Amino acid sequence: MSSSVHGALLLTSDLVDFVLGPISMKAGSCSRDLVPSISQAYGCRVSRSSNGAGVDEVCVFLSESRSANVLRDLRDGGAFSVVFSRPTTHRTVQLKAVAVRIEPLQPGDQALIDRYGLRASGELISLGYPPAFSQALMAPGITDAVCVCFVPNAAFDQTPGAGAGQPLGVTT
Repeated sequence: MSSSVHGALLLTSDLVDFVLGPISMKAGSCSRDLVPSISQAYGCRVSRSSNGAGVDEVCVFLSESRSANVLRDLRDGGAFSVVFSRPTTHRTVQLKAVAVRIEPLQPGDQALIDRYGLRASGELISLGYPPAFSQALMAPGITDAVCVCFVPNAAFDQTPGAGAGQPLGVTT
């Protein structure tokens, strides 16, 4: 599903399609004292990194107010991971990074956040969850989002079952 280039992972088109949704995303961090924090992420974009190496860069959108602990950990140099899970299939993938860049939204990112919320809440509604609950959880009208951009250095299958925890690619 992914391959390694210079210690970073190149994501396959299947994996890129998967992380773009409709899915649920959770971002996790760890403080210097190894205290974990977790937050909902509200969409993402995947692009070629600006370093010219052709490495896939993933940017996830976090709410400043709802993700204060995660963002604090990241600003202090803490570890970072994101879990992408599709509710209808339970397919789950975890991406990890050793470094992140936190930046303001780029043009078009708010539209990605809005589209993510509609698709993710629609996924929950298709499973029988009430629309009001689904929309409040997945599309809460985030207006204070920031981008957390990273180049994944590890990827794992976290789908429940015998393959959970298996690496999706090898890092160098």
